Amino acid sequence: MATTSTKKRQETGARLRSERVRLGYQPRQIAQLLGVPLEAYERFESGDADPGIWRMPRLAACGFDVLYILTAERHLVIAEENELLSRFRELSQRGRASIFTTLDALERLAPNIRKQFDRLR
Repeated sequence: MATTSTKKRQETGARLRSERVRLGYQPRQIAQLLGVPLEAYERFESGDADPGIWRMPRLAACGFDVLYILTAERHLVIAEENELLSRFRELSQRGRASIFTTLDALERLAPNIRKQFDRLR
């Protein structure tokens, strides 16, 4: 059974990989950006090695949500959220009111939905 630190490294590595994939980078590109051999970078993603905090600013400069990589909570607005916000801003006052009415109804139907919305903010 893996130790807690090994599990945490594996989880962090999986989030690192998901961010790389989300942004459309290949492992070799990120390895070059970080100045490490490809094999070393692959060990970061697999959780066999810790990329270290000092590498996070370079990842952030490429659009990686480094707080998500470290904490599993999203802190950068993603494209889908940008589109939602843009479309919301184009709505009339009546359209916006309809959106909030719908959200209130959903919240009454699923009490846990408020927690999910709050985490997205």
